Amino acid sequence: MNPPPFLVSFSTSEQFLKALPADLLELYAGDFQHLCDKRLPPVLSIRCLATLFGYSSKFTGALYHRTEKYYRTFSIPKGKTRRIIHAPRVALKVIQKWFGFHLAEAIKFDDCIFGFIKGRSAVDAAALHCGADWIYSLDISDFFPSTPMNMVIQALRELGYPAHGAELISKLCCYNGGLSQGSPASPVLSNVVFRSADLDLGTIAMKYGLRYTRYADDIVFSGKGDFPEAIKPFIKTAIESRGWTIATTKERFSKRPNRLKVHGLLVHGPKPRLTKGYRNRIRAFKHLLGKEAVKPDDVARLEGHLSYARSVEPVD
Repeated sequence: MNPPPFLVSFSTSEQFLKALPADLLELYAGDFQHLCDKRLPPVLSIRCLATLFGYSSKFTGALYHRTEKYYRTFSIPKGKTRRIIHAPRVALKVIQKWFGFHLAEAIKFDDCIFGFIKGRSAVDAAALHCGADWIYSLDISDFFPSTPMNMVIQALRELGYPAHGAELISKLCCYNGGLSQGSPASPVLSNVVFRSADLDLGTIAMKYGLRYTRYADDIVFSGKGDFPEAIKPFIKTAIESRGWTIATTKERFSKRPNRLKVHGLLVHGPKPRLTKGYRNRIRAFKHLLGKEAVKPDDVARLEGHLSYARSVEPVD
């Protein structure tokens, strides 16, 4: 599904403003222009959003007041367990897709952030840690669902959204009070909310002469020489003081001469490399695809693995 244009069904700001009733125009024209000047998707009120998308105000109000009704729930494999996905239905997904896409286009994120940003990848993040003597990595437990709506609202207010607009779009993009695991807006909103924590974590890295990157909830520090144990409580405070929880089972430290991994890639060398186990999987996938011995539903997944592997190193 492609995202709708910035003003959805309107070609210009003037056209949209002319479509608003007089009372809405008087209330929101200033805020609308302020958001458009910043290229932030203009979310102001239920009736304004309904006008923008061509929905009825009654239906848009239902999306807002009974948001959870417009999701479907299912699970997907995640390692040895399964991940619960709450995916928005089409009408709600269209709004989320529009908002997430144009919000991401409007914001310049710090160089340390690599997840969900056009032109950046996990391979790029791993490359920054090549040549390190040690790697310290950790994850956040249930990152999206544990990012509460009030933090989303506050982050959008700091970007310049009026109070009601920030609350409206946050409610439409959250599920049961937190970011939805299946919403197309959750990735960029998680990056926006985490910006202050990124600033603190980046400051810690700078103070100790380290490298810091984040890909979604995968946080990585690396450096030369001995590992500075003193950074651990500072990192914990930067994350957990904001309400998130570090997944202790995913906290990892490795040091040369042991192999160093970042986002599943080996980084003890001049550039990221695939692990031996993953290269073997890629050979098996190529063999199966070459023999056309793959179920049709699995072809895209295996070809995705091959494409990713080629982005790291030659596999042909």
